[in-house]
Amino acid sequence: MALYPLHKYFVFNDRLLPVSTFVPAENEGGIYEVLRVVNGIPLFLDEHLQRMQLSAELAGKEIRYTCAQLEAFLNQLIVRNEVDEGNVLISCKTNLKAFFIAHNYPSAEQYKLGIRCGLLHAERMNPNAKVFQTEVRKQANRLMETLGFYEVLLVDHEERITEGSRSNVFFIRGNEIITPPGKQVLLGITRQKTIACANRLKLKVVEDEIQLDGLTGFDAAFITGTSPKVLPVNEVDGHCFDVDNKVLRSLMIEYDKIIQEDIKKRLSGKAVN
Repeated sequence: MALYPLHKYFVFNDRLLPVSTFVPAENEGGIYEVLRVVNGIPLFLDEHLQRMQLSAELAGKEIRYTCAQLEAFLNQLIVRNEVDEGNVLISCKTNLKAFFIAHNYPSAEQYKLGIRCGLLHAERMNPNAKVFQTEVRKQANRLMETLGFYEVLLVDHEERITEGSRSNVFFIRGNEIITPPGKQVLLGITRQKTIACANRLKLKVVEDEIQLDGLTGFDAAFITGTSPKVLPVNEVDGHCFDVDNKVLRSLMIEYDKIIQEDIKKRLSGKAVN
C-alpha cells in the first residue's frame, strides 16, 4: 500500500521522516495493522498493537519496539501530520513503518441500503496472522473493480465462506448471529468488538462453518472492518438479505457507542498524563 500523499511525515523505525524520502517496498510476508483515527484518536489502539505482536509471533517476525513505544510513534505521526480522521498502516517486514493511507469509508446510502459482495475461491496461509498476501489482494481487487463489488468473500477448498478479503463476515438467522470459526479467519478487532456488542445486547453469537450452499438459510448478513465498521450486505452471489434486520441495526448502533467510549477513555487518559 502507498502512503497518503497529502501528509508530510511517516514513521521509519524510531524516527519521523519527510514523505519525500518514502521508498515503496515489497511487503509480501510482512505483518501489518490498519488503524482508524477519529477525532485525532487511534481507535482500539491497545487491541491493534497486541494483535500485531501476536502476528509477529505467528509469522516468525520480530518487532524491536514495545507497545508503549509504538503508541508514542503513532501519536507523533498523528500530531505532526495534524490529522483528525483517516487510516494508518503500521507494518514490519525488516523495518518498522507507519504512515497514513488513502481511506474509503462507506457512504450513508451504503449503510442504509447495504453492499454487494462477490466470491473468490482463495485461502489465506496462517489466517490468524495479519500478513501481506499480495496475490490474494490482487485477485480480490480485480474482481471488485471488474464487477463492482464492495467486497469479495473468500471460499475455501471445502466450499466454506471464511472471511472477506479485507473484512470479517457475519450472518443472522432469527436472533442468532453466526460467524466462521476463529481458527479459520483473521481475528479482526472490529470482529472482536462486534461480538462484545452482541454480548452487551444479550444476543447469541455462534462460531460455525458457513457453507456456500447454505446461504439461503440466513435472514441477514454484514461485514466488519476498520473502514466499514458494521456494514449491511444486501447480496452475496445472487442471494439477497434483509438490510433492515433488527438484530443487525441494533449491532450497528451499539458499535458506534463503543467507538465513542474508546475515544472518551483515551482522551481521559491523555488528560491524566
